[in-house]
Amino acid sequence: MSLNGDLLKGWVRRMGLSAKGLTRKEQFSELIANELKERLAAVLARLSAAERQFLAECVHQDQVISGASFQAKYGVACPQPSRFYSYRDEVGLLTPFIARESPYGGAEETSIVKDLVEPLRALLPAPAGVEAHVAGPIPKTWKNDRAYFSGGADRVVHTFEGGRIGPAELDRVLRLIQSGKVKVADSTCRPTDATVRLVGGLLLEPDFDLECPEADRSDFEKNYRYTASGPVRAHAWPVVVQQCGWAKAKGGMLNLTEEGKEMLRQFDGQKFRAGVARLLDDSEFDGLHRINHIRGQSGKAKRWITAPSERKRAIRRAMTTFPIGQWLTFEEARRLVEASGERWNITEGEAGFLYFFEPQYGLIYNGPGLRSQYLRAFIMETLATLGLADIAYVYPHRRWPDLYDSLNGDLPFCGRYDGLLYVRLNPLGAYALGLTEAYQMRPVERPKLFQVLPNLDLVLHGGPLNPADRAGLELLAAPQSDAVWRLEPERILTHIETGGSLASLRTFLDENAASGVPENVRIFLDGLEAKLGACQSRRKAVLLEWADPALAQLIATSSGLKRLCYYAGENRLVVPAENLTAFTRALKRLGYVLPGESH
Repeated sequence: MSLNGDLLKGWVRRMGLSAKGLTRKEQFSELIANELKERLAAVLARLSAAERQFLAECVHQDQVISGASFQAKYGVACPQPSRFYSYRDEVGLLTPFIARESPYGGAEETSIVKDLVEPLRALLPAPAGVEAHVAGPIPKTWKNDRAYFSGGADRVVHTFEGGRIGPAELDRVLRLIQSGKVKVADSTCRPTDATVRLVGGLLLEPDFDLECPEADRSDFEKNYRYTASGPVRAHAWPVVVQQCGWAKAKGGMLNLTEEGKEMLRQFDGQKFRAGVARLLDDSEFDGLHRINHIRGQSGKAKRWITAPSERKRAIRRAMTTFPIGQWLTFEEARRLVEASGERWNITEGEAGFLYFFEPQYGLIYNGPGLRSQYLRAFIMETLATLGLADIAYVYPHRRWPDLYDSLNGDLPFCGRYDGLLYVRLNPLGAYALGLTEAYQMRPVERPKLFQVLPNLDLVLHGGPLNPADRAGLELLAAPQSDAVWRLEPERILTHIETGGSLASLRTFLDENAASGVPENVRIFLDGLEAKLGACQSRRKAVLLEWADPALAQLIATSSGLKRLCYYAGENRLVVPAENLTAFTRALKRLGYVLPGESH
């Protein structure tokens, strides 16, 4: 009865039902209701295959799926009828199956008519899952599909094996954080420019090669202005470790959490998986912010931008359909996310709040292009950096795979991630996402850093140290020259005093010593370790000085006071802070009083 009368008549006409003698809306409504209740199987037989697939998806997912999700899965337009109807249009056969409600002040909500859900489930089998289409071998070059933009030369395709590189770089980043050298902005908790340069120097492999070669640059870029792509992994690492719960910002500096310290001591698969789970639930950092050319994200539109955790949930579900160890084109990966049925819109509703340049020129509406940009950023900034996925890419300049229709101006690319071509879920990613139950870490072979000599000297091998190795070395040794450092007890004890562990320093020595650690150096470290537990407790206390030693001894041996203080020699007594109130009361009974605090 909530439907327009013309819709009801049109549906009856399309189904070939007799409407003889029917004139009122109630009569048409009753006819349709009886048809759906009594002859539902016959009605379904009149529907197209796409319409039956749509109903099956909706009733088995307990929601009306989006048109984009349906089209991504089945490759045909979604048959869901529009809420707008023109007398020129045919009435959709799904019209009476869908209930539409518009709560006061809210957006329209759609659902399958409640009384039809169970009958439809009985008649329509559960749909099969979405199937991934695997890509062939990765080409060495990529032919520019926008050659008319200039820069038409074929581009070299670069590959990055995140599963091999990620865990090794994680160790270096955590070591750098432990040294207290990773600074972040107070407002955003993102790394400072100096920190990005520092992290870039410790990467096991250089950051993604996203800069346009000089020979491929346009005349404008050569003569006037070139827009650099900028760093990706060097910026992403300080963010990723916060999202995983391994580091926390305090006073503009990152500090390791207990989970981070455990990960630094030894890479643990279960703890790594727990960190990835925290990352997927995190909404503090939004990867869309890294697409600098999309403006308006921190303005009034902020209230309309969805929580990143919702989008990551959809990506997480879609990745369960990724074949492990096989390449997918980025377009195929995006299709699988769309087909997951999960909500992953960037903004609430369809209104345009984001823009290029200014709102009047380059307004961006919520849609596939905007979601594609977020997915590109998430794959390269997070999945590839952490080591969950491998990628293949080209430099992004003048490619513009998304949102080109929204652009009215001269930009070299939408986001630095526009060159992403292929993605591959690797074994580490499959384990971290819970798709497999075991993972065997493949250690990355790297040259030893130094030779440990019996006299506690460390003689460096090769060229300059990267920032992480230098930071690790500074925790236990002091430089004597450009190539020689010496183990220093004071540095080691300072590191332990501030929350570090001697075990992690031993591991650092063992992993980087070219010919092992000499026995007398191990004895030196054993001696330090034996002294660590010498002081068993630490308490605050007050030091009291009396007129003469005899009075101090009298008070220290008095029956009501001796259990509350300690004689410290000459005319001094030490009173633990927690005993001070009781000590003061007992002292008054003896005829003495404590003076006020001196400043």
